[in-house]
Amino acid sequence: MKCFSVSLSSLRKTYCHRRLNFLESKFHLHEMLNEMAEMKELKSVAHRDFYNVRKVDTHIHAAACMNQKHLLKFIKTSYQTEADRVVLEKGNEKMTLEEVFRKLNMDPYDLTVDSLDVHAGRQTFHRFDKFNSKYNPVGASELREIYLKTDNYINGEYFARLIK
Repeated sequence: MKCFSVSLSSLRKTYCHRRLNFLESKFHLHEMLNEMAEMKELKSVAHRDFYNVRKVDTHIHAAACMNQKHLLKFIKTSYQTEADRVVLEKGNEKMTLEEVFRKLNMDPYDLTVDSLDVHAGRQTFHRFDKFNSKYNPVGASELREIYLKTDNYINGEYFARLIK
């Protein structure tokens, strides 16, 4: 029979790792069960305004400042009024808004809030890689470049209009 010697340090690390996992799962359960009640309680504060918040996040993502419905309406309106406008340059090829949608095999009028799929959740918090991949309208980086970037062929005009 072989004798295994396990160091105290290794046992301690294993215990700590398991304990942290356990506490994290308890916290996620608490969030799941109490999120709505806590949100309701937060919103019920009568004097809630900018000056009374407990924490202010100084880092914002302007790309997420509008809701999905607003972005969808803007995409449809811009297509309706400016479909023949050159909005994208790929290599040496300049493309109009209509050509971009044709290349993506989609009609902007068929887009819905669900198909747009640009909502961030808890999984994107503090994870810019996940945020950036999530904020590609319909999963198309071309639409993100046209509508949600400042460094593009139209110098961020659509993004500025969206924010305004």
